[in-house]
Amino acid sequence: MTAAPAATELPEALRPWHPWLAWFAPELTGELGALLQRMQPLLGRFRGQVKATAPEFDGLDDLRRRGRYERLLATEWLLADELPDEFLRRAASSEHLFLAPRPRAREAEKGIVALFDAGPLQWGAPRLGQLALWILLARRAAQTGSLLQWGTLQQPGVLRDAQDAKQLRALLLARSFVPADAAQAAAWRLALEKLERAPGECWLIGEAAVDPPAAERWTSHRVRLRRAVQGDVLEVSLSDVAGVRHAQLPLPATKAAVRLLKGEFAPSPPKDLHQRHRARVSLQRPPVIGWQGRHVAVPLLDQPGAAVYFVPQQGQKKAGKIGHQQWRDQAAPLALAFGGKRLGGVLNSEAAMYFWQVPGLAAIVEAQEEDRLSAPPGLGLWLPMAWLRHRGVQKVCLLDRAGRLVSWTARAASRPKPEEASPALVERSVLCISQWADDALVYVARRSGQLMLCRLSVDTGPATVLPIGTAPEDTRVFLAGGRHWRLGLGACAVRLSADDGGEGRERWRIHAPNPDYRGPYREHPHAWHAFEIGAHKAIALIFDAHRGRFAMTGLSSDRSALVLHSSAGAETVYHAPERIEKIAVCPNTGLAAMLTLHRKLILFDLSLRVLLGFFHAEGGANG
Repeated sequence: MTAAPAATELPEALRPWHPWLAWFAPELTGELGALLQRMQPLLGRFRGQVKATAPEFDGLDDLRRRGRYERLLATEWLLADELPDEFLRRAASSEHLFLAPRPRAREAEKGIVALFDAGPLQWGAPRLGQLALWILLARRAAQTGSLLQWGTLQQPGVLRDAQDAKQLRALLLARSFVPADAAQAAAWRLALEKLERAPGECWLIGEAAVDPPAAERWTSHRVRLRRAVQGDVLEVSLSDVAGVRHAQLPLPATKAAVRLLKGEFAPSPPKDLHQRHRARVSLQRPPVIGWQGRHVAVPLLDQPGAAVYFVPQQGQKKAGKIGHQQWRDQAAPLALAFGGKRLGGVLNSEAAMYFWQVPGLAAIVEAQEEDRLSAPPGLGLWLPMAWLRHRGVQKVCLLDRAGRLVSWTARAASRPKPEEASPALVERSVLCISQWADDALVYVARRSGQLMLCRLSVDTGPATVLPIGTAPEDTRVFLAGGRHWRLGLGACAVRLSADDGGEGRERWRIHAPNPDYRGPYREHPHAWHAFEIGAHKAIALIFDAHRGRFAMTGLSSDRSALVLHSSAGAETVYHAPERIEKIAVCPNTGLAAMLTLHRKLILFDLSLRVLLGFFHAEGGANG
């Protein structure tokens, strides 16, 4: 269900540690990566130890004037027999020729052993330094074609492998209330001498001095980790045959540091992941997700109303609540949206259309025939709706089937007024809308053949942000970004072509914000960079935080899995236990809400690859 980010998606400086940084959530990668970058230069180059054994030879090298007489050239011995005086003269004047053997190159040992002090003086900030050194030494060993073995000073003779995140967590859990002493060091020294193959390097990491007397030095490297007296700084001292080196390194941010010390490298699913409830949900329409990705509504099957699910959050101890909200009999919902925690919408009855649970708004007064809302009931999709609120004023926006974006404005604490019941036309030829804040949305409209990105808020009318370009008449458009809109600019996906053969192949152009662009909405020639990707029946555009890029979301051809499409290709991120009938995706958070064949509601975070909730509805077994 999880996948390691590709090395090409990490910053250039962090790619050497990609196999290890892949264990961590994206928000931790930058913090830990910065510590790795700053600590790496202290390590120096690898100097493996060579065993002190008798030299071995590999054939002959050349002829020399000096050497041992058992290697004297055979022709020289002939002189001793035939011309002994000449032999003695040549010996006295160093003119004899000797065979010189070629010495066999002795390869240094490559293995690395790291011994960490797990005592109380190494808790907290020094522990973060130990975590970083564990990764640095694991890569150092991999570069030499060997492996890292590690242990704690408090457990002499016990060495462990360093091949996955589970073993790294074991280092963080290996705590002792007793500081390391000389007896434990002596026991480790004896244990290392008994190893069948001596390590090329042996590192001692903890509180011990880095420059002890030569007689007390039994490791090739010593590292001392201490938190600085002032500031969030880690003091690092390292000694080897090249000398002693010192550095002061900034520590990760507090929230990231706490997660690292707890071993919470990647998001974990909430407790009570599976829940049962009595509501019989309908499969006619997809779920409705709040713009913050915290609430999900699903219409009920056998009664007028909807079940409202509170999305479990990471680390949440209690199970998410499930509520039920009802509307009048014989009323058909046309659009639903969340205003904070509250679910509201537009309903249609035989008499007229009206607002449901939207304070300050009641019945909808239709305009003239040519400007009437195109909202036929009974279709399998919702009308896109946004519920904007700011300082007691609310603006409800609705996009009808004809592409007309209309709005109603009223004060939430006031009674409905007849003059506020008629919709105000915002713009025609609108292709999509996306609410990204409590009081603002963005939308894409076609003007004179050009697609334009626009914004709308409670306090201000429509304003053009950026031109997007041209697109086919039958194009589809998705917006995404969430926090990116708050920083300045989100992303937009425009469908360029669709396969008419029924296979669902599509070509999309994604306009993503440049990383160096920051600022308010304004025309900026380099605010976006565009690239094209292929997809299969895309249903949404999201920011994939796990990979650090924008990607299209879709279903597999058999509707049993969630697939992300990007410039790197297609990636299956979740396999459902049964066919997915309906799905909705929050473009701000990447939350996917899926209704399966047997009426199960599955909540999955596409951005972080985490399963958040699995709700089993009553009557699911019989469909």
